Amino acid sequence: MKIGLPKEIKNNEGRVGLTPHAVSEFIKAGHTVFVEKNAGVESGFNDEEYIKAGASIVDTKTAWDQPMIVKVKEPLESEYKYFKENQIIYTYFHLAGDRALTDALMNKKVISVAYETMVKDGRLPLLAPMSRVAGKRSVIIAATHLEKHHGGEGILPGGVLGTEKGQFVIIGGGVAGENACRAALGLGANVTILDSNPKAIEFLNKCETCHGLTKIFGNKYIVETATPENIAKWVKQADAVISTVLVRGASAPKVVSEAMVKTMKKGSVIIDIAIDQGGSIETVDHITTHDKPTYVKHGVIHYAVANMPGATPRTATAALVHATTEYGLILAKEGIKAALHNDTILTGINTISGHLTCEPVSKTFTDIKLYDAKELVSKL
Repeated sequence: MKIGLPKEIKNNEGRVGLTPHAVSEFIKAGHTVFVEKNAGVESGFNDEEYIKAGASIVDTKTAWDQPMIVKVKEPLESEYKYFKENQIIYTYFHLAGDRALTDALMNKKVISVAYETMVKDGRLPLLAPMSRVAGKRSVIIAATHLEKHHGGEGILPGGVLGTEKGQFVIIGGGVAGENACRAALGLGANVTILDSNPKAIEFLNKCETCHGLTKIFGNKYIVETATPENIAKWVKQADAVISTVLVRGASAPKVVSEAMVKTMKKGSVIIDIAIDQGGSIETVDHITTHDKPTYVKHGVIHYAVANMPGATPRTATAALVHATTEYGLILAKEGIKAALHNDTILTGINTISGHLTCEPVSKTFTDIKLYDAKELVSKL
């Protein structure tokens, strides 16, 4: 299989879809890899490292002109012109938040395999690495924007002797929420984490494994059920609200209303990690960028950058590629036919043969008919 590795062009996106080591794995498996010039520079990988790994360094068009593309973020409008029929694009798509991209993929009959919808043993193995990064970064971002010169309240999250600590409220106790909780507790802040999943609540409260929060932090945080009443109560008290709410492949539900935001302190901070799925906070009404990451509404600082991990590309790329390479190698060897016997790859298919095949996305775009991915693959 010939594989293209384009350079990411999203605002301040420093990640890259393959490391030189991953490229060498594809080369050893008999594939050919075309890397766009300087694709890995922001992650700390120069062209010479890719050449040493066995890749060819090419221009943008050549990188895209391959039967399989490996990326990090969703293609932007300027890249739609490179789409080809039956081309496999393996990346994050978040289609529920992007109708134009969904239409473009279907119109060009692209085979889109989305990291974020791939399921294995009930988990999201290719979403988890970036959820860990985003969760930890969200706390750093909140702490920074709580500083007075950033327009914040002017508080230190963990306080010092004789002062109050900051109150961090985390909505969603999944991978991102747990990592945000760990980071906030590490800073010494008061932390409340809210979730509606009984299993997540049990994990956060009682887990005694080496990864369990309770074993590390004891009872230094509060866990409550994410009812509208509890969310409203804690949002009002919060210095920082971090929403990590996720519904696989679908638009995020709005769990914090504008009325709740109006009760928050002036100079408090909201971070919506779910912005690439449409956002879960009512006042987060548009995506921001690393160049201009925040805006103020009702006196509250809102952060809504859709590629948060892109700011720490060296770490994020290593974590992502470690997870994606396994399935990328299968796709390169067998093509999309691999989905006939690999359920994880099957769950990643969002569009194929001009049709939408991801049920959560179809619930957002109700005018688009949903097709069975396995049936369509079998006809190729």
